[in-house]
Amino acid sequence: MRGYGMHRLVILLCILLICATVSGVMATWQYAEASPQKVSAPLTCTMKEFRYGTLYITKVQVADGSFSNANAVKNGDLNMLAGLTLSADADSSVTVEVTFYNNTASSFYYNKTDQLSWSNGNIGYTVTGMEKKDEIPAYSYKTARVVFAYTGNNTSASALDAELQFNFVVDKDSIGEIVALTAVDRFKAILNNEVSANSYQTLENAMNNRSGWNKESAVTYIGNVAGSSSTDSNVIKNLFGDEFMSMDLDGDGKAEPITMMIKREDLDNNTATGDSYTYTSWGREYTVNGAEMTLYITSADLTNVSNGRSVVVYAAVFTKHPGEEKWTELMPLTKGAANANNYDGYGSANSFNTDTWLSDNGMSIRTIVAQQP
Repeated sequence: MRGYGMHRLVILLCILLICATVSGVMATWQYAEASPQKVSAPLTCTMKEFRYGTLYITKVQVADGSFSNANAVKNGDLNMLAGLTLSADADSSVTVEVTFYNNTASSFYYNKTDQLSWSNGNIGYTVTGMEKKDEIPAYSYKTARVVFAYTGNNTSASALDAELQFNFVVDKDSIGEIVALTAVDRFKAILNNEVSANSYQTLENAMNNRSGWNKESAVTYIGNVAGSSSTDSNVIKNLFGDEFMSMDLDGDGKAEPITMMIKREDLDNNTATGDSYTYTSWGREYTVNGAEMTLYITSADLTNVSNGRSVVVYAAVFTKHPGEEKWTELMPLTKGAANANNYDGYGSANSFNTDTWLSDNGMSIRTIVAQQP
């Protein structure tokens, strides 16, 4: 019986936390804010839309005002429902505080608030405390205030049922890292034949049969850029999936191309790691031992970029150690930059030169690899 009484007390306390009175009836909805869980949900990518982690409302509460009654609740990640009745006073208003939490590694920027439903044109709203382009940094909170009030002196229509949606955008350079992280996971699965029973063999065959000048080179690469052959582009597309070919990276409703390059070369000066392959040059056959695989990925627009211009490019290196079947990460995903150039090394730029890649602190891939334990 004592446990039953304690249970009832807990329920009563919860009810008291949810319901309070400020000039009428007020409802509050909120998550516990002390230590919000960092969600690591799988990304969902499509040709038209890219969802990247979660930015969501953690708390909605009626804060103050002069009104007959008011309530406000969260409805979905970034939507708010409001039901209120203003008083007959022309200065009557309801102020709702809305707190957002950015549960991603990238900054979000406030764009606008949309009316999804609105039952009373006699009442309007303003958003304060959050201006257009205001930033919510990674793993940070921001609180805005939505003020509902009469738009004129007519106070006869005083009830409102409404739904608002808060819209945010993401800077493409910052979201590029999240895209790249997802691509790295996919690349590892490709190397280990987890995408299909022969995904690595498909990639290797494409590199062995690569057309163009680097076919007869100890270093080979394929990519999905404008200057690459349809064979190369289709291999990338088939291995990674349509969803990686273009994504809405900045939330403007328009899909931007994603450019990937996969390069095969010995990066750790160890012929026992990585993989081996043969190539023919000037009629002679050569064997390369200890070749690593590097994935380069960028969301930079390469269609009109000047030759030699620096573009943001992420890179990750994988190798296979002696006696092991699985490819593992040798250099973790690292942000850097490379110079734009033609895919085949000449003409106008439509790709980037992997040989020019340097990390943000000026280190080459070989230098970073050499520092790995």
